[in-house]
Amino acid sequence: MATVGPTKTTASRLNPAPTGYPPFSKRLDVLCIVFSIWLLIGLFIDGLAHAEQLIDTFFSPWHAVLYSGFLGITTVIGTVQIRNMYRQYPLTKALPQGYFPALLGIILFSFAAPLDLMWHEWFGFELRLDALFSPPHLMIISGAMLFGTAPLRTAWLQTQAGANLRGWRDLGTMVMSLFFLMAAVSFFTQYASPIVNAPFLSEPYLESTMSNIDMRGISTGIITTLVLIGILLLSLRFWPLPFGAMTLLIGGSTGLIWFVHNQSSQAYWPVVVWAAIVGLLADIAMHTWQINQQRPLAVRLVCSLLPASLFLGYYLIIMASMGLNWITHMWTGMVFEVAILGFCLSLIAIPPYSKNIAHRT
Repeated sequence: MATVGPTKTTASRLNPAPTGYPPFSKRLDVLCIVFSIWLLIGLFIDGLAHAEQLIDTFFSPWHAVLYSGFLGITTVIGTVQIRNMYRQYPLTKALPQGYFPALLGIILFSFAAPLDLMWHEWFGFELRLDALFSPPHLMIISGAMLFGTAPLRTAWLQTQAGANLRGWRDLGTMVMSLFFLMAAVSFFTQYASPIVNAPFLSEPYLESTMSNIDMRGISTGIITTLVLIGILLLSLRFWPLPFGAMTLLIGGSTGLIWFVHNQSSQAYWPVVVWAAIVGLLADIAMHTWQINQQRPLAVRLVCSLLPASLFLGYYLIIMASMGLNWITHMWTGMVFEVAILGFCLSLIAIPPYSKNIAHRT
């Protein structure tokens, strides 16, 4: 009599399909952030090429760095996705929880990259501010943010599940993911960067130039504060961050923008040093006084003093180097305005009458 092997139904009963997500993987987080930072380096080298007007072809060394980083992260996430689908995980749960948006980011990036090539053929190469508003470029960075922030999402989910994550060993990939996010946002809002606009604040404040100087000074204060305090309040979800994280976030992102614009802003390198000092002071304050969401008054104080001190030092550095010609009413007022804006952002993130903190507010 012939022996009949196990049927498909029997096999499925012996090896039932998984119902949840694969476990969190530290190795996957590390590989994800390594290739994301690799891509980020290519992005800033590409930005330097645009700033120095070296762009004349899509197939350039800086694009090779950027797209090889993308190829690396696609290979890593794609391999995990296919392997786990082979293990009968469903399509949307084949990656560890928090990584499915990364897969969507890869798809978006894959669509935007050839579109960027065609866009250059149709409309030419961007050389100035238009590079930051090109639709394919915005699609590329949106996709990159989705996979570059995957370690941030996994840390968030593990924290919500009760994991006690502490120090660089546990939170290192999450901090680098935050750095990727802050650097990417800073790159695409560099028209409002303190580094980029510092030379304009040294120009003669005349009737023909005052409107441009005012708009640059105001946008620099508001947009930089939104990015800085937004990242800070997001980071409080994982508090306490490892010591040095704020120094990296503030000083590192400012330094990268200076790298792109070193020709026009070379004299303003002390701004990068000051940004790192402000970040270090924030690290010291937050670890000394254990500032977290359960101490909302302390959070509001940091959200106010951090941008105020950053911009006060920024204006004094310009004054001491190339001269600050922005009128006193404006630059002193901006110090107060960014402090007020930071305070208001803290109210949105941590409402004053929230039930779980009302007794502390």
